[in-house]
Amino acid sequence: MSIQNPQSAQHALQAWLDGSGNASELIQTFRVFCKDSQLPEKYGAALENVLSRVESSSLFTEESCSFSKKDLANALNIWLEKVQQYQAKQHS
Repeated sequence: MSIQNPQSAQHALQAWLDGSGNASELIQTFRVFCKDSQLPEKYGAALENVLSRVESSSLFTEESCSFSKKDLANALNIWLEKVQQYQAKQHS
């Protein structure tokens, strides 16, 4: 699987939010996207920080007080925006 398109990651995020996708699919999609995009190390570190919380939250059947699904989704959206900004600078 090779993913260099941020829309694929966005689609996986939306599927996770609406319940049609699971956390492991989301995590794998984001990790592959990050690797395939050949981003600087800081992007991978920031992503792993969020994904570790997604993994932890998937152990709970309901929202825990520590991990809000909405907040995690917002963090992943912000990460995607930063990646797109970085990629736009690289191609200009």
